[in-house]
Amino acid sequence: MTLPAATIPVVAIFRAKPGTEAIVEALFRGVIADTLAEEGCITYQLNRDAADPARFVWTEEWASRALLDRHLAAPHIAKLFAELPHYIESSEVIPLTPLAGGAA
Repeated sequence: MTLPAATIPVVAIFRAKPGTEAIVEALFRGVIADTLAEEGCITYQLNRDAADPARFVWTEEWASRALLDRHLAAPHIAKLFAELPHYIESSEVIPLTPLAGGAA
């Protein structure tokens, strides 16, 4: 019996430079519709840290690593990553391996 391939959950954390939070939020909101339409996108949610409005946290889930890699190379994401360095102090994109429990 072959088990289905595991999906790829991702957490991406970005800290906006002081005073640029609204710009960063607008840039992030600008990629949501295109990303949700991508093949393999299961979930794609923009969040803001309730205690730290400069900290943005994406929670995502992709059908495969190949489809996540395709997303990271997509034109709308490449454009976003070209613009973000002006407004971001730090960033970390963390692909995860599901171990147990329910959906991401």
